[in-house]
Amino acid sequence: MYTALLERWQAERDALELLPLRDSFLQNLREYIEQVLDRTQSEELTALQRQLLETELTNLQFMMKSLLQIRVKKILTHLLDQEIDYDLLTRSERRFADQISRNLRSVLLPVNDLFTRLEEEGSSRLLLVRFLEDHPQLIGVDLKTYGPFRADDLATLPAENARLIIRKNQAEPVSIGEIHRESP
Repeated sequence: MYTALLERWQAERDALELLPLRDSFLQNLREYIEQVLDRTQSEELTALQRQLLETELTNLQFMMKSLLQIRVKKILTHLLDQEIDYDLLTRSERRFADQISRNLRSVLLPVNDLFTRLEEEGSSRLLLVRFLEDHPQLIGVDLKTYGPFRADDLATLPAENARLIIRKNQAEPVSIGEIHRESP
Protein backbone atom coordinates (compact mmCIF):
# COMPACT_ATOMS: atom_id res chain seq x y z
CA MET A 1 0.00 0.00 0.00
CA TYR A 2 2.96 2.27 0.69
CA THR A 3 4.11 1.92 -2.93
CA ALA A 4 0.57 2.45 -4.21
CA LEU A 5 0.32 5.74 -2.28
CA LEU A 6 3.76 6.83 -3.46
CA GLU A 7 2.81 6.18 -7.10
CA ARG A 8 -0.60 7.89 -6.68
CA TRP A 9 1.00 10.94 -5.01
CA GLN A 10 3.69 11.25 -7.70
CA ALA A 11 1.14 10.89 -10.50
CA GLU A 12 -1.21 13.52 -9.03
CA ARG A 13 1.72 15.84 -8.36
CA ASP A 14 3.00 15.56 -11.93
CA ALA A 15 -0.37 15.71 -13.73
CA LEU A 16 -1.91 19.02 -14.70
CA GLU A 17 -5.44 17.62 -14.58
CA LEU A 18 -7.26 16.05 -11.68
CA LEU A 19 -6.83 12.27 -11.70
CA PRO A 20 -9.57 9.85 -10.62
CA LEU A 21 -9.46 8.75 -6.98
CA ARG A 22 -11.77 6.16 -5.48
CA ASP A 23 -13.06 6.00 -1.94
CA SER A 24 -11.88 2.39 -1.77
CA PHE A 25 -8.26 3.54 -2.20
CA LEU A 26 -8.60 5.88 0.79
CA GLN A 27 -10.30 3.16 2.84
CA ASN A 28 -7.53 0.66 2.05
CA LEU A 29 -4.96 3.29 2.96
CA ARG A 30 -6.66 3.97 6.32
CA GLU A 31 -6.66 0.25 7.10
CA TYR A 32 -2.99 -0.03 6.16
CA ILE A 33 -2.05 2.92 8.38
CA GLU A 34 -3.96 1.34 11.27
CA GLN A 35 -2.04 -1.90 10.75
CA VAL A 36 1.29 -0.05 10.80
CA LEU A 37 0.22 1.82 13.93
CA ASP A 38 -0.70 -1.47 15.60
CA ARG A 39 2.67 -2.96 14.66
CA THR A 40 4.52 -0.03 16.27
CA GLN A 41 2.89 -1.00 19.59
CA SER A 42 4.32 -4.52 19.50
CA GLU A 43 6.63 -5.37 22.40
CA GLU A 44 8.65 -7.69 20.16
CA LEU A 45 10.07 -4.91 17.95
CA THR A 46 13.67 -3.86 18.10
CA ALA A 47 14.46 -0.17 18.36
CA LEU A 48 15.48 -0.15 14.69
CA GLN A 49 12.23 -1.83 13.57
CA ARG A 50 10.18 0.65 15.59
CA GLN A 51 12.14 3.56 14.08
CA LEU A 52 11.55 2.21 10.56
CA LEU A 53 7.81 1.89 11.18
CA GLU A 54 7.65 5.41 12.61
CA THR A 55 9.52 6.73 9.57
CA GLU A 56 7.05 4.89 7.33
CA LEU A 57 4.16 6.52 9.20
CA THR A 58 5.76 9.95 8.83
CA ASN A 59 6.17 9.39 5.08
CA LEU A 60 2.60 8.10 4.73
CA GLN A 61 1.29 11.15 6.55
CA PHE A 62 3.32 13.52 4.35
CA MET A 63 2.26 11.86 1.07
CA MET A 64 -1.40 11.63 2.08
CA LYS A 65 -1.55 15.26 3.22
CA SER A 66 0.28 16.44 0.10
CA LEU A 67 -1.95 14.34 -2.19
CA LEU A 68 -5.11 15.80 -0.67
CA GLN A 69 -3.74 19.37 -0.82
CA ILE A 70 -2.83 18.97 -4.49
CA ARG A 71 -6.32 17.63 -5.23
CA VAL A 72 -8.01 20.47 -3.33
CA LYS A 73 -6.06 23.03 -5.37
CA LYS A 74 -7.08 21.31 -8.61
CA ILE A 75 -10.71 21.08 -7.48
CA LEU A 76 -10.75 24.81 -6.64
CA THR A 77 -9.24 25.65 -10.03
CA HIS A 78 -11.93 23.59 -11.80
CA LEU A 79 -14.66 25.20 -9.72
CA LEU A 80 -13.39 28.68 -10.56
CA ASP A 81 -13.60 27.70 -14.24
CA GLN A 82 -17.13 26.44 -13.42
CA GLU A 83 -16.35 22.94 -14.73
CA ILE A 84 -15.60 19.82 -12.76
CA ASP A 85 -15.94 16.13 -13.50
CA TYR A 86 -17.51 14.71 -10.36
CA ASP A 87 -16.61 11.17 -11.48
CA LEU A 88 -12.98 11.93 -10.59
CA LEU A 89 -13.81 12.78 -6.98
CA THR A 90 -14.26 10.82 -3.79
CA ARG A 91 -17.47 11.26 -1.78
CA SER A 92 -15.85 13.72 0.63
CA GLU A 93 -14.35 15.68 -2.29
CA ARG A 94 -17.80 15.86 -3.92
CA ARG A 95 -19.29 17.32 -0.71
CA PHE A 96 -16.37 19.78 -0.54
CA ALA A 97 -16.80 20.76 -4.21
CA ASP A 98 -20.56 21.27 -3.79
CA GLN A 99 -20.08 23.43 -0.72
CA ILE A 100 -17.34 25.55 -2.31
CA SER A 101 -19.34 25.83 -5.53
CA ARG A 102 -22.35 27.19 -3.63
CA ASN A 103 -20.12 29.68 -1.82
CA LEU A 104 -18.43 30.76 -5.05
CA ARG A 105 -21.79 31.27 -6.75
CA SER A 106 -23.04 33.40 -3.88
CA VAL A 107 -19.96 35.60 -4.17
CA LEU A 108 -19.69 35.68 -7.96
CA LEU A 109 -23.38 35.80 -8.91
CA PRO A 110 -23.89 39.51 -8.08
CA VAL A 111 -20.78 40.40 -10.09
CA ASN A 112 -21.84 38.16 -12.99
CA ASP A 113 -25.33 39.69 -12.96
CA LEU A 114 -23.84 43.18 -13.12
CA PHE A 115 -21.68 42.34 -16.13
CA THR A 116 -24.46 40.41 -17.83
CA ARG A 117 -26.57 43.58 -17.75
CA LEU A 118 -23.66 45.53 -19.21
CA GLU A 119 -23.27 43.16 -22.19
CA GLU A 120 -23.92 44.46 -25.66
CA GLU A 121 -27.60 44.85 -26.49
CA GLY A 122 -27.33 42.50 -29.45
CA SER A 123 -25.89 39.63 -27.43
CA SER A 124 -28.16 36.94 -26.11
CA ARG A 125 -28.10 35.50 -22.60
CA LEU A 126 -28.11 31.97 -24.09
CA LEU A 127 -25.94 30.56 -26.84
CA LEU A 128 -26.34 27.39 -28.85
CA VAL A 129 -23.10 25.42 -29.12
CA ARG A 130 -21.93 22.14 -30.64
CA PHE A 131 -19.43 20.28 -28.52
CA LEU A 132 -16.24 19.25 -30.31
CA GLU A 133 -15.27 16.75 -27.61
CA ASP A 134 -16.76 15.07 -24.57
CA HIS A 135 -17.33 17.56 -21.76
CA PRO A 136 -18.14 16.96 -18.07
CA GLN A 137 -21.15 18.33 -16.26
CA LEU A 138 -20.95 22.02 -15.43
CA ILE A 139 -22.83 24.51 -13.31
CA GLY A 140 -23.94 27.53 -15.32
CA VAL A 141 -23.85 31.12 -14.16
CA ASP A 142 -27.63 30.74 -13.87
CA LEU A 143 -26.95 28.09 -11.18
CA LYS A 144 -28.42 25.32 -13.33
CA THR A 145 -26.57 22.08 -14.00
CA TYR A 146 -25.75 21.27 -17.64
CA GLY A 147 -24.37 18.10 -19.16
CA PRO A 148 -22.39 15.99 -19.31
CA PHE A 149 -21.99 16.26 -23.06
CA ARG A 150 -20.59 14.05 -25.80
CA ALA A 151 -18.79 15.22 -28.93
CA ASP A 152 -21.30 16.64 -31.46
CA ASP A 153 -23.99 17.28 -28.81
CA LEU A 154 -25.91 20.53 -29.22
CA ALA A 155 -26.74 22.52 -26.10
CA THR A 156 -28.10 25.92 -25.20
CA LEU A 157 -25.93 27.34 -22.43
CA PRO A 158 -25.67 30.65 -20.63
CA ALA A 159 -23.59 32.91 -22.87
CA GLU A 160 -20.78 33.33 -20.33
CA ASN A 161 -20.33 29.57 -19.93
CA ALA A 162 -20.64 28.98 -23.68
CA ARG A 163 -17.99 31.61 -24.47
CA LEU A 164 -15.56 30.04 -21.98
CA ILE A 165 -16.00 26.60 -23.54
CA ILE A 166 -15.66 28.08 -27.04
CA ARG A 167 -12.44 29.90 -26.03
CA LYS A 168 -11.04 26.57 -24.85
CA ASN A 169 -11.85 25.06 -28.29
CA GLN A 170 -14.13 22.48 -26.68
CA ALA A 171 -17.23 23.70 -28.54
CA GLU A 172 -18.20 25.97 -31.40
CA PRO A 173 -21.11 28.40 -31.67
CA VAL A 174 -24.06 27.36 -33.82
CA SER A 175 -26.57 29.67 -35.40
CA ILE A 176 -30.12 28.43 -35.90
CA GLY A 177 -29.72 28.67 -39.69
CA GLU A 178 -26.92 26.08 -39.57
CA ILE A 179 -29.18 23.33 -38.21
CA HIS A 180 -30.67 21.29 -41.04
CA ARG A 181 -33.25 18.57 -40.59
CA GLU A 182 -33.24 15.59 -42.87
CA SER A 183 -36.53 15.00 -44.61
CA PRO A 184 -38.32 11.78 -43.68
